[in-house]
Formats: sequence, C-alpha cells, structure tokens
Amino acid sequence: MARPKSNKQYYKWIGICILLILALQIFQSNSSWVETAYSRGFYPIYTYIPKLLFGWLPFSIGDLIYAFIFILLAWTLIKAIVLLFKKQYAQSGKRFLRFIGLLLTFYIFFYAAWALNYYRIPISKQLDIKVDTIKLEDHLSVLEAHIAKANGLREQINITDQDRDKAAGQIQELMLTDQTFPMLSKSQVEIKTPLIGPMASYFGVSGYFNPFSNEAHVNAEMPKTSYPFTVAHELSHQMGIGFEDECNFIAFVKLKDHADPWYQYAAYYESVTYLLRTLYLVDKVKFETYKEQLSPLVKADIKEDQDYWLRYTGWISDISGLFYNQYLKHNNQIEGMARYGMVSRLIIAWEIKKAN
Repeated sequence: MARPKSNKQYYKWIGICILLILALQIFQSNSSWVETAYSRGFYPIYTYIPKLLFGWLPFSIGDLIYAFIFILLAWTLIKAIVLLFKKQYAQSGKRFLRFIGLLLTFYIFFYAAWALNYYRIPISKQLDIKVDTIKLEDHLSVLEAHIAKANGLREQINITDQDRDKAAGQIQELMLTDQTFPMLSKSQVEIKTPLIGPMASYFGVSGYFNPFSNEAHVNAEMPKTSYPFTVAHELSHQMGIGFEDECNFIAFVKLKDHADPWYQYAAYYESVTYLLRTLYLVDKVKFETYKEQLSPLVKADIKEDQDYWLRYTGWISDISGLFYNQYLKHNNQIEGMARYGMVSRLIIAWEIKKAN
C-alpha cells in the first residue's frame, strides 16, 4: 500500500515547481533564446512524442485529457474544501497542497510543451515586414484590391459542394511543403475534429489547439466559407506559432495563391472582413462605402456566418470569450481577442513589400 505523502514532500514539490517557473520566466524574457533554443530547437524534436502517442488516433485524445485535468483538479479542490468544513484541517491542508502542486505541474508542462512559442521573435521581424509605417491610403488600396478578388472568386465556386475532409488533407500537404515560413515546425501537421462536436460552437470556437496532446482541431459544424482558412490557422499553431494574428497571416499567405478557388476565396474573404473591421474603428463612413463594394454573394456569406454564430451565442460563449481574452493577455498578447484583427497590418505590409 502506497504511503501518503507528508506535507514536507508537498512543499518540496511546490518549491521545485516555483523554481522551474522562475527559470521559464527568465528564459522567455529573451525572444532570441526562445526562437533559437526552443521554437527551432527543442519544439520540433519534442512534437514527435505526441505524434507517436496520439497522432495515429482517428479521434481527439486532447479533449479527454482536458476533461481528465479538469476533473482531477476539481475533485482535489472540492475534497479539500469538504475536509475543511469537517474541521479535518490536517487532511484538508494536504489536499490544498496537492491541488497547488498539480496546478503548477500542469502550468509548467503547458509552457514546456508549447506555450513558450508565445515569446519567440515576431514574424514581422523575421520576414522584415514593416508593420509600423502603414498609412490609411495603403489600407484602403489593399482593401479595395482584396474586395475585387473576393467578389471575383466567389462567382467561381459553389461552397455547398465543397469537401471538408479533402480540404483538410490538401492543406496539411500545403503546410508541410511550405517554403515561405522557415520558422514553422513540420514534425506534426494534422487536423482533427473535436470530440465535443457541436459543443465547440456553443463555446464560440471555430478551431483550437490542445498543447497537452499537440492536436489541432477544427469545428466541422461551422460554415464552409472559412473552413480552409481555419484549418491553416490551427495548423500554424501546431507548427509552433503562438500569436493569433500571425496564424491568420500565415493562413492568408498560404491559401491566397492556391489552385483551388475555394481556398483562395477563404483567404480573401477573411482578409476583407478583418480589413473592414479595422477600418470601422478608424472611419465609419469609409467603412460603409467599402462594405457596399462587396458582391451580393459575399454579403450573403457574411450574413450566413453571423447567423450561424448568433444561434450559439449565450452564457457559455460569453464565459468562454472572457476566459480566452484573459488567457491571451496572460500569454504575451495584451490586446486579448483583438489580437486576431491585428492581422490587417501584416497583410497590408506584406502586400506593400510584394508590390515594391
């Protein structure tokens, strides 16, 4: 029979965790260290482990891991509180110490297994994209061109007939053969469907990456319009990119010149929507003017997207959004959810660079 841990052992466990967290804090403060030693050194090698363990499974093991972690932490904390009310202070104290030890352990694994990628050198610096010198006329010029591309591409496709599974496979191959972004890890590039199914929509997510299993997921229930873009976005996370705007940018660049017009349209559709949202914050009159340039089919796609997510809007999606907003702020993205929209400056700067 296993001997129960003493408080001294728990304090030692927690102490080691705190030292490791401090070491991680020092390491992540230097983006060059993170980029060289972690993102391009350790991470591409480490990801072979979850690929070997979980990659071959046709379903998401990560959702089960999330459930296990949540149940384990909740059970440990509830047990500690129950013992406290029963005035069994010694046993309650041990449970609280165990809870803290578990929480810190999962926190360390989260950063060591993937989240240090939040602190690597930004893509704009690695690709020499000037994101701080963008003018309004540049924004409007790119927006107008992208609206024209989206309108033209939408006329060529019937989105209803598109195959999600085929798209996922082709985009995986596209990301594996990438030559544009040398900072991407190619150890594991695979999309899975969440076990939680339609619940993903209630959480307000079109896709997500699980750092505990290194699995990338895309919501198979979402409208097909943006599906290719979401696949490329989540694969970018799996390939070692932390920032949300950078994953959006990679998805845009990888899809905009693809032979399949659906993938091209997904890229320009997302670009146009982000560029319009950014313009709305600057000049609402110009926003309305450029919004009217969208074709009826593109407007219908936007309406379909809005209607779909509106059906799932409620307290679950509200809480999920608040949690994720704070999560992003804690992980080197002080803009929170607004970070997604910052892809606008990357796209504009990229287009300007390509035109020169």
